[in-house]
Amino acid sequence: MAQRLIVIGGDAAGMSAASAARRQLPQDQLEIVAFERGHYTSYSACGIPYFIGKDVADTTELIARTPQQFRDHHAIDARTGHEVLEIDLHRRAVLVRDLTAGREAWEGFDQLMVATGATPARPPLPGIDAAGIHGVQTLDDGIALRT
Repeated sequence: MAQRLIVIGGDAAGMSAASAARRQLPQDQLEIVAFERGHYTSYSACGIPYFIGKDVADTTELIARTPQQFRDHHAIDARTGHEVLEIDLHRRAVLVRDLTAGREAWEGFDQLMVATGATPARPPLPGIDAAGIHGVQTLDDGIALRT
């Protein structure tokens, strides 16, 4: 029976770790599931300012691999729009919410990788929460700023 690796976070670190694990073990030895709460996997975060400034025409130019490409070419089940709410190490399971359907389910694991990234620092400055002040961390943030 195959071991199961759960990866929390589907951006650069999470998908790099998932891909490295896949190179080490084939699908019949290791099932890999990556949960990403956002809409995208493996995109060029460094390109977001160029997208906002319209030097990059479309978000597809920033996306290295889609969830479907991970499934088809790497046997990695990359699930976007899924947020891990809880980790139960005793049960070796994570509680996952499908953000589209609103359903929650426990997913078991043999191995767990947490690669959730960082949150932009918001210094305690007057007006930091005013309209028009944005932090940029994700491709979704860039899309919101460009529109």
